[in-house]
Amino acid sequence: MPDAKYVKYGGVRFINNASPEEINRFVRGLPPEDRESLYGVIRILHDEGLITVLEDEPMTTVDENMLPYLE
Repeated sequence: MPDAKYVKYGGVRFINNASPEEINRFVRGLPPEDRESLYGVIRILHDEGLITVLEDEPMTTVDENMLPYLE
């Protein structure tokens, strides 16, 4: 299995099922309204089989280094 990657803004783990070039080409071909939401793009990529979202793992957007400063 390829190494899992993280979505930079959102903390979602995923595995590429296609090359980055193919994924970028696909996203550029989406209608503008489908590209407005990062969540929406990830869901479309997952539904189209270009990535596999690892939904069984806990997701967080909290930076562990910032935990002492959060209330």
